[in-house]
Amino acid sequence: MPKEADIRPSQILMSLSKYPELQIRSSQEEPIAFGLVALIADFVTDDEGGAMEKIEEALRSSDLIGEFEVLGASRISAKVGK
Repeated sequence: MPKEADIRPSQILMSLSKYPELQIRSSQEEPIAFGLVALIADFVTDDEGGAMEKIEEALRSSDLIGEFEVLGASRISAKVGK
């Protein structure tokens, strides 16, 4: 969720590009109410210890994000089919 109602999801996406640990696979906008629009983003990161904490810390440090929620996490194996 943006910190203020006048912050657009595209502004949030652009601001997150300064964090190399936040590779965004996909994103979509979700209207909430009264002009407030949430950003739903799917991040990809290395499967190393503390990866989720790094993503959460980057999101917390953004001046544009008021709050966020992790909707899910999964692990994709690079060895599929081998």
